[in-house]
Amino acid sequence: MSVPAGSTVPGLARKVRKVLDIRTESLEVLNSLAALSGVYQDNSTASRRQLKVIIEETSINTLEQFLSAAQAVFRALQDVQGELDALSSGCSAINVALAADRTSSTDLLAESDKLQHELAVSETRSRLVNSFFTQYQLSSAEISALQDAEMGDTFFNALERVGSIHRSCRNLLSSHHHRAGLELMDAMSTYQETAYERLCRWVQGECASLGDMDAPEVDPRLHRAAEALRERQVLFRYCAEEVATARHNAMFQRFIAALTRGGPNGMPRPIEMNAHDPRRYLGDMLAWVHQALASERELLISLFGQDNQSRTSGSHADGPSDVPSSSALLDKVLEGVCRPLKVSMHALLVMFSLPVLLLRHQHASLKHAATHW
Repeated sequence: MSVPAGSTVPGLARKVRKVLDIRTESLEVLNSLAALSGVYQDNSTASRRQLKVIIEETSINTLEQFLSAAQAVFRALQDVQGELDALSSGCSAINVALAADRTSSTDLLAESDKLQHELAVSETRSRLVNSFFTQYQLSSAEISALQDAEMGDTFFNALERVGSIHRSCRNLLSSHHHRAGLELMDAMSTYQETAYERLCRWVQGECASLGDMDAPEVDPRLHRAAEALRERQVLFRYCAEEVATARHNAMFQRFIAALTRGGPNGMPRPIEMNAHDPRRYLGDMLAWVHQALASERELLISLFGQDNQSRTSGSHADGPSDVPSSSALLDKVLEGVCRPLKVSMHALLVMFSLPVLLLRHQHASLKHAATHW
């Protein structure tokens, strides 16, 4: 069968047009031809016929190489997936542990807050207890000062501290700490009584030494002891009478010595040396009594204070005050010279019968007494 000239098979014409339409200068075509030249070595008729097979075989080989390489990648990905699964399991375990820790830490924080609150309460109670002990308890040094230490500022300060605590206990009695107030008052009373008894014995010893000197200097501790003993009227009165008795005896002995022996080394001369001159004799005796009266009054005031001070101090004690005044103590001291003075004046009256002289001296004595008191 022949084909007329100028006519083509439709399919062939379409293929020819398609081939003619291919742009051989495009990059895709050039790359394809370059790749084909690597597998297409022999440009023979048989090779051209097997071109499709060759290309398919080359594709299959390429795919097999890709699959081989992909299997290694797949195995690596599987290993990574295993590690990721293990990591996920670890994270899950960590989350569970964190949740458990969060629960336990919540309990721990609550317990910690509770303990901190209890600690704050305990510290507050400790401060209150320390403050209570400071206000209502004696230190070991103060107790030692009251019981064993030498008389001095330490003892008197501790004694004042005991009195202050004893007075402060009355505030406890008016509150709900009634029992504590009673126990503390009882303890402070024991310390007070022991200290006052010790103080009284010390004052007795010091008062005994006052009778051995004509014009003794008052120890400041003795004055402070007398002030402290005003809180115990019985002890104060007893010590005051001890002082008055000691000075009474000392003044009697001094007056007798002045009448009979005179001063040291005979100066001044004995008063009785002038017994022949009644006016001078009586004047010397009254002058001696006047001088002794002034020194004794100064001594008693330095020890026990003025009469108004004695009344003021005694007013703090419970009940009416029976504290002897300085005037009463001075009267007792002067009783030591009353009798020998009276005897001497009576002897002058009997021997010389000088009523005018006696009246004059009596007037002078009364005037002096009025001025003194």
